Amino acid sequence: MKTRITMAAAALLLLLAGIVHFFPEGADATHAVPAATAPAAYPPDFAERLARAQGVALRSVEHAELPCGLAWQNAAGEADIGDPAARKGGTLNISNAGPYPANFLHFGSAVPQFFHYSLFRMLEIPLVARHPDSGATIPGTAREWAVEGRTVFYRLNPHARFSNGRPLRAADYLLGALLRLECGCAEGTEIRDAVEAVTASDDGVLAVTLRRGAHRPEQVAAGLLHPAEPGFYAEFGSDFRERYAQRIPPTTAAYYVARTQRGRMVELARVQNWWADGEKFYRHRFNVDRIRHHFPTDEAQAWELLMRGELDAIQTRNIDAWERYRALAPPRLLFRDLAADCPAPPYGIALNARTVQPLALRQGLLHAMDMDAAIARVFRGDAERLRTFTTGYKGISPKDTPEYRHDPAAARACFARAGFTEAGADGILRRADGTRLSVRLAYTPNDKVSALVDTLVQRARSCGAEVLPEPLPWQDIARMMQEGRHQMVFWATAAGDDAPDYARIFGRDAGGFDAPFHTDDPELHALVEEFASTADRAACAARIDRRVYELAVWLPGWRENRIHLAHHPRLQFPDTPAGIYDILEAHLFWLDDEN
Repeated sequence: MKTRITMAAAALLLLLAGIVHFFPEGADATHAVPAATAPAAYPPDFAERLARAQGVALRSVEHAELPCGLAWQNAAGEADIGDPAARKGGTLNISNAGPYPANFLHFGSAVPQFFHYSLFRMLEIPLVARHPDSGATIPGTAREWAVEGRTVFYRLNPHARFSNGRPLRAADYLLGALLRLECGCAEGTEIRDAVEAVTASDDGVLAVTLRRGAHRPEQVAAGLLHPAEPGFYAEFGSDFRERYAQRIPPTTAAYYVARTQRGRMVELARVQNWWADGEKFYRHRFNVDRIRHHFPTDEAQAWELLMRGELDAIQTRNIDAWERYRALAPPRLLFRDLAADCPAPPYGIALNARTVQPLALRQGLLHAMDMDAAIARVFRGDAERLRTFTTGYKGISPKDTPEYRHDPAAARACFARAGFTEAGADGILRRADGTRLSVRLAYTPNDKVSALVDTLVQRARSCGAEVLPEPLPWQDIARMMQEGRHQMVFWATAAGDDAPDYARIFGRDAGGFDAPFHTDDPELHALVEEFASTADRAACAARIDRRVYELAVWLPGWRENRIHLAHHPRLQFPDTPAGIYDILEAHLFWLDDEN
């Protein structure tokens, strides 16, 4: 089974960002889920708002208008997912890598909420999904699908329900798209950039026309559209971010938020008689009754909770902690070393092409900052340098992308082309008008990143460049990137499942914390659009990576060589060669209290 990095990416991004949180204990809040059965009414002005939607044609019709001869697919020949021996029931206690969520918004959050990855992305059932073994498209909330040109047709599963019991309808996807477009959030921009039209019919068919051809268009469209339950969003308005911040949105997932304890814990409960319990690709998944996500103040506290049996599992890339607690662990605690053979997030330093100009200045900075020396000092052989923006995608990742090596002579030559030719008394280069070669590097401090920054600053200074460390909370950095005010920033974004999501990072309308480079480069935009539809994705990826190098907007960071998991025997996994993160992300595990 092919290993993915999505959950691991989110966890490592948090560790890299150095997020440590100290929330006061809060009172429990119980979130009741109404047992609704009838669908809620759409807003009275729904049709008018659909007609006014900017950039995407949204339409609701009574009956689907289907082309003749559509080849409907349903993945009937694909193998089951999970283990038939998996037991149902029990409560799983796990440690969450990120901070307690500031809100539970499904979309439109001003800053990223990393818990939303576990709450929405890895639980919600999309229109169609990707088989974790074969990579083939499998049913989700759509029972079958067909593709004609740039249009994908989905026929919804009539049993599909929201977690509050209301039936799922095709027009719920129209409402979900409309709300995202109206709120002006990044999710709406992604829809507008990729989708030309969406038509929903009362007989349960959804037609989505993409703006350009795509590899596996049924998966691409499914990743962009999310249903909205109209009863829940009946009070949607310009203040929805505040009004809905602590409300729990109904989804198609097997779990809902049942209880929260501010700053400490979020408990998910399994939906009774979940609609997909009997569906082929879901019947052996989502096995436990409750999942409690705990938010310890630091990793040391998480280890102590694990050792006392108050947590069932902990995952880490901290080799020092791994070795220390492994020596102290009770005999029955299980430890697994796993190779990190999976798509790698592009960890490193992002340079803002708008605020760090000209090109020669960026090139000089990339030659001046010695990332190899910093990695060797901090990781002591436990990590390797990334050599390309697109790493770990079998069959796609480039093998010979050029790179900037630490080279003081090359750095000074680039700085001279940028006009920095005179050295001051402190060794920092200046232009003739006295402008110092000084650039800010924003990062969220922790032991590793702070040590890395120290080395990078020292090595850059030896090349005549002043790199000013700017330690900031992650929320401040996210806001800075959202507004495009940063110069350089320690940065990463989650890797794609089986292919890099270049459009989110380098697309024409890309923005926010996933797009810190601000390249505005027509050649790169054209390559990104080509990647979405070309059959030779490897060749196109190589050209994209080379263009990123030519624009000098990214200093490659690192990836750890190993992933470590410690867990109690009651936590069981299928007998499969899959990477452990695939099993956790796909909710293939179960609990066996006899172990």
